[in-house]
Amino acid sequence: MSFIYFAYGSNLWPEQLCSRCPSATPAGRATLSGWRVAYDKPGMDGTAKMNLRSSPGSVARGVVYEVDERERGSLDEAEPGYTPFHEEVALDAGGSLDALTYRWDPAGTDRPPSDWYLATVLAGARHHGLDPAYIEAHLEVEASPDEVHPGMHPAGEAALGSMQDILASSLRPAPGRYTIHPGDLAWWMRHEDPRRARQTSYWISPGRAVLVIDADSREISAFSAEGEPVIPVIEWAQRRLRGLGEVGWVADSDGELVDYLTAGDYEPIHTDRLYHWELNDVEIPVPDLPPGWELRPIRSEVEADERRRASHGAFASTMDHQAHLERYLRFMRSPVYDQERDLVAVSPEGRIASFVVWWPDVSGIAQIEPFGTHPAFQRRGIGRALMYYALERMRAAGMARTRVITDESRSDATSFYGGVGFQEMDRVRWWRRRSSG
Repeated sequence: MSFIYFAYGSNLWPEQLCSRCPSATPAGRATLSGWRVAYDKPGMDGTAKMNLRSSPGSVARGVVYEVDERERGSLDEAEPGYTPFHEEVALDAGGSLDALTYRWDPAGTDRPPSDWYLATVLAGARHHGLDPAYIEAHLEVEASPDEVHPGMHPAGEAALGSMQDILASSLRPAPGRYTIHPGDLAWWMRHEDPRRARQTSYWISPGRAVLVIDADSREISAFSAEGEPVIPVIEWAQRRLRGLGEVGWVADSDGELVDYLTAGDYEPIHTDRLYHWELNDVEIPVPDLPPGWELRPIRSEVEADERRRASHGAFASTMDHQAHLERYLRFMRSPVYDQERDLVAVSPEGRIASFVVWWPDVSGIAQIEPFGTHPAFQRRGIGRALMYYALERMRAAGMARTRVITDESRSDATSFYGGVGFQEMDRVRWWRRRSSG
């Protein structure tokens, strides 16, 4: 069973609504007659949130979503203080539907909305193609800077370049605050798991910070530009997650952040190991493979399903094979993909045994993401040979260092990287508040 929900405020942004109701599926633009929108519902932070006020002759425009009935409680919980009610809405495509929506009846606040909230409303309205004249007349208002981290706003794929610039500014050759590689972010955005993608939201504070929030796992991935503090970004994200977020990507060598988390009653719950290879200082062995084997870039989409098969086996994926293939094809067809950096080891029979994608950066630091070998070909030197081949191509492209990170509990992976010649650089941990369970 499902119900129809009419969104007119911040839930216009799909990532926000899906973080609360993962099943939510847009069903079209719609108009609610006899009501007007107003930023006057007092939020928990004291700033104004969007509201509906009865107003004969007025209209409120928005989008209807179909939502699984089992998620109704989550929607109510996310709308504290609002009164749920049903009204008939007219679909832009024709026809009408009875829809659930929310209003605030008491007197409203005079405070303006916060900048991030206003940006979320506008991002959603533009995403769905609401009438620009309506947006200008009813949704665009003055906003107040957020007290914790002003300027934060939703970021879609169009902002990928700007987010990558922030990450690139804080890649460091020495241990310290850990920052994911710009290539990592491209991989996350362009190779998302379709089963969970809509629960991941991306945020940017221009020139200052990048934030990724996974509403399902409640993981916070916060990264600041060189010289910018990252703790306010974490605190901003925790406010959205009601203090229950897990803080990821914290290097042991980042004393300031470790001290902050320890003082805040956090404890480490998961550890990755960070490895590196100094390409100009450490000799790269010559790949050694049996006769008939090839090390080369993948041959376009012709080999996509074979490449998918290798990845599916290497990571013991539970995803349906067709969905897994479609996911990989979307990545291949995206603007971040470079076939020359998607490398494979191929058997004489044409089987892809091992694969690696590497990402460059103007800093001269390359990142490996992902790398794997199908179980049928492991412990035969195939992955080792492909890794040496990839490292040589990175050096030829002008990279000075290669990074790779892996789960510490995966003893096969940690043994592999240490065994082929990578040096351990740091440990990167995930932290959770003890009181959050």
